[in-house]
Amino acid sequence: MPTHRVLLTTAIAAALLALAGAGASRAQPAPGTRGDRLPEDPVAGAKSTAQWREHMAFEEHERKLHYDRDRLKQHRAVVKFLVATRARYDRARTKAAVTAIQTRLPPAVDGVRKQITAIDKWGTNSNLLGDYDALLKALSDGYPAARVAFLDGDRAAIDAPRADFDRRLKHIKDWLAEAAESKDE
Repeated sequence: MPTHRVLLTTAIAAALLALAGAGASRAQPAPGTRGDRLPEDPVAGAKSTAQWREHMAFEEHERKLHYDRDRLKQHRAVVKFLVATRARYDRARTKAAVTAIQTRLPPAVDGVRKQITAIDKWGTNSNLLGDYDALLKALSDGYPAARVAFLDGDRAAIDAPRADFDRRLKHIKDWLAEAAESKDE
């Protein structure tokens, strides 16, 4: 074996022995004790963990606000589509009119879904994706069926879909207003 390899191998072996000896020379704590560590206070630990979680929730809220604030124009286009589509259904006076709107809707919904993907391609940054998805599904199926039932005489059929739509739309508008007012740190 060449001399430089022997020296290198010897040096590595010496270093490993030194490390092993340093670990073995440390005194092991007696059974049932924690060694040189201070005792933990479980109440203070729980309080600290709760404070940290609260802080992280606040930071996540702020992050999502700023993300959506930077995309307000795209969000407003999606909201405009949702509101206009519901208004078309509400103006429809016959079952045929509702069916015609519903038949023309899928390509438009695909376009809006592409807009939503452009807003948040990973699906984790915007706070409004769940509401958008629910409203698009409602406008594709549930809302038209409820409107037809309403036109057939069941006046209560449209109440629940309208209330859900209004609740989700209010959440969207409130969030976008808060995002528009948010400031950078």
